[in-house]
Amino acid sequence: MWGWVSAVILGFISISAFEREKLKQAVVFNSLCLVSLAYLILNQQQSPSMASLWVIAGLAVSLIADFLRIQHKQSKLCFTAFLVVQLLYSKAFWMQLSGAMVWWLPALLIAASIVAFFLLLPQIDTLIFPVTVMGMMLLQMTWASGEVWLNHPTSASLLGFVGCISFMVSALLLAIHDFRQPFRFGHCLIGGSYLVAQSLIVASVVL
Repeated sequence: MWGWVSAVILGFISISAFEREKLKQAVVFNSLCLVSLAYLILNQQQSPSMASLWVIAGLAVSLIADFLRIQHKQSKLCFTAFLVVQLLYSKAFWMQLSGAMVWWLPALLIAASIVAFFLLLPQIDTLIFPVTVMGMMLLQMTWASGEVWLNHPTSASLLGFVGCISFMVSALLLAIHDFRQPFRFGHCLIGGSYLVAQSLIVASVVL
């Protein structure tokens, strides 16, 4: 319990520091938050599953991606690192699947994504390619986590599905806020939804 509390506190200190443009402090506390989440996986499982190891790998790459994002460095490398994170998390979910797919879920996700894309098109017109690439990666990650939940309807799998949805929300808010039109409490909303996403994905392999 205290491990989760510590991770959340570290995460929100990082978000607050980033909002106040204390970038070094934000990097330190964000890194501590991700390390704490990785420690929760290792500490609560005597023999971590393969899915857990893929999530830990995702957290490791997240350290690099978050450092670049907070420091506003190497935007292309940062973008690529986030894609790798989503790919690693996707692997953690896909490998838990067996049996037939539920095809209405990807159809629903694709339909919702298309509607959201056209609604937000005026705000992301200069970012169509990167938004489309990341959107596809997030879509398949969310599909994988949703399939796990539908095949194994447990509280842990539901947390993973909600975590992936939170990841999508965070990425969408980031694209609009950083590259198109900043909005009030943008950094808090982006950082908060991102922290929730990371925490819930970790919880899905710990619980």
